[in-house]
Amino acid sequence: MTAPPQSARRLAHQVLERAVDRTIPPSRRLEELLGRSTLSPGDRGWATQMVHGVLRRQPTLDLVLKKYLQRPLGQVEGGALNWLRLATYELLFVPSTPSYAVLNETVNAAKQAGQPRWAGFLNGVLRSLTRDLTEEYQGWPAANTVPDDEGRYRLLKQSPFPDPVANPADYLAAAFSLPAWLVGRWTRRFSSEDLRSFGFWFNAPPRLSLRTNTLRTTRDALLEALRERGVAAQPGQQPEAIVLERTTRVTELPGFADGWFAVQDESAMAAARLLAPRPGERVLDLCAAPGGKTTHLAQLMENQGEIVAVDVDIPRLSRVTEACRRLGLGIVRCELLGREAEELPVVGLDAILLDVPCSNTGVLGKRPEVRWRLQTRDLHELAKIQSRLLRMALRGVRPGGRVVYSTCSLEPEENEELVRRVVQEQGGFQIVRSQLHLPGRPGDGAFQCLLQSSGK
Repeated sequence: MTAPPQSARRLAHQVLERAVDRTIPPSRRLEELLGRSTLSPGDRGWATQMVHGVLRRQPTLDLVLKKYLQRPLGQVEGGALNWLRLATYELLFVPSTPSYAVLNETVNAAKQAGQPRWAGFLNGVLRSLTRDLTEEYQGWPAANTVPDDEGRYRLLKQSPFPDPVANPADYLAAAFSLPAWLVGRWTRRFSSEDLRSFGFWFNAPPRLSLRTNTLRTTRDALLEALRERGVAAQPGQQPEAIVLERTTRVTELPGFADGWFAVQDESAMAAARLLAPRPGERVLDLCAAPGGKTTHLAQLMENQGEIVAVDVDIPRLSRVTEACRRLGLGIVRCELLGREAEELPVVGLDAILLDVPCSNTGVLGKRPEVRWRLQTRDLHELAKIQSRLLRMALRGVRPGGRVVYSTCSLEPEENEELVRRVVQEQGGFQIVRSQLHLPGRPGDGAFQCLLQSSGK
C-alpha cells in the first residue's frame, strides 16, 4: 500500500482522481488517506473542506471553467481538470486565500505530483479566471452571481449561469449544483425562496450538533466544559442539542470518553422524541445502526426497560454496541436480521422506531456524492423496501402500540404517500402525527410519522 501524499492539496487531488471508482465512496477514500497521513490538523481540515466542496459544487465549477477553456470540458485530461476544480473552488468559496497563492500552490503541487506539463495550462486558465473575480456580494441571485457558503451571491464579470428570473429552476440547478430532475420535483412543492435556502444549506460545510447524554451530565454543564476548552457552542432547538460553530475532531472534545454526548443532527433527535418511549417499555429499533437513535431511545427511557436493536450487518451492529458502551447504556440488545426477512425477531412490543434506508435527499450536504448517484427509478425501488419494513413494524407492536416511521428524505413517495398507502392496506392503525423537517430549519431534512394501533 503506497503512502498518502504529505500535502493537503495533493491528497485532495488524489481523492478526486479516484472518485471515478464508484466501489468506494470519496468520503471513505478521504477518511482512509487521512488516517494514514501525517498532515497537521489544519491541513487535514483543509483537505476535507476542499474534497467535499468540489464534490458538492462540481457542476457549478465546471460551468465557470468552461468560460476559460479553449476546448470542450470532456477533452481536458481528468487530472488537469481536477487541479482546476480544486483551485476554482478555493478562488470562489475560500476568499481568505489570496489568488496568487492559489495559483502558485496549484501549479507547484501539480509539478510535485509528476505533472509538470500541465503547469502552463493551469496557470493560464486560472489567471484568466482571477481577472474576472470581484470582491463584491449581493443578497439576490443573477446570471453573473455564484452563491457562497454564507447565504450571499458573489458577483463575477462573466455570466456562467441561466437567468434566475427567466429560468429560476435552471439557475438553482446550475448555481447550487443540484440535479435538474430533483429541482424540477421540488419546484412543484416548495417556493423559490425555500429552494435557495436548501441550496445554501446543502453546500455549506455541515455543522456539528451534539446530543447531551442527560444520564451523565446536563446540557449546561457540557456547554460550560466546551467553552472552557475554547470550543464555541450554542444550545440547539431540541432539549438536549448543542450546536458547534466550527467542525472539530469529536474524540478530542471534553466528555467524549466519559459518554457525555453523542453526535446527532437535530432533525434526527426529533424521531425518538416523537416515539416518546417510557421507562420500562419494550422497544425495538429497526435499521438501528450506527446507533444514534437507539441510544437516544435508551436515554429517554432512563436506561430502564428493554430495547432490541436490529440491523442486517454485524459490523454495523458492532457500532451500536460500542455507542451504548461509551454512553453507559445497558438496556440495548443487538440482533441480526436477514436482508429479505419478513418478520421481526420479537413481537408484542410497546413501540418500534423504523428509520428506513432512503434516498437521502434531505442530507445532500453530508453525503455529497448522493446527489449525482441518485436517479428517479431509485425512489421506486427504495419504496418497495420501505413498505416491506413498515408492514413488518406494524405487525410487531401490541394492540395500542406505537410505531414511528422515519426517513432523511424530502420525497412524498418515501414519506407521507407511502405511509398512507401501507396503513390503508394493513388496517388497524391511525396516523397520529407527521412532521417534515426542511433542510436548515434547524438541521437536515427529514420526515417522521407517528402511527398508533387502534387495538386495546
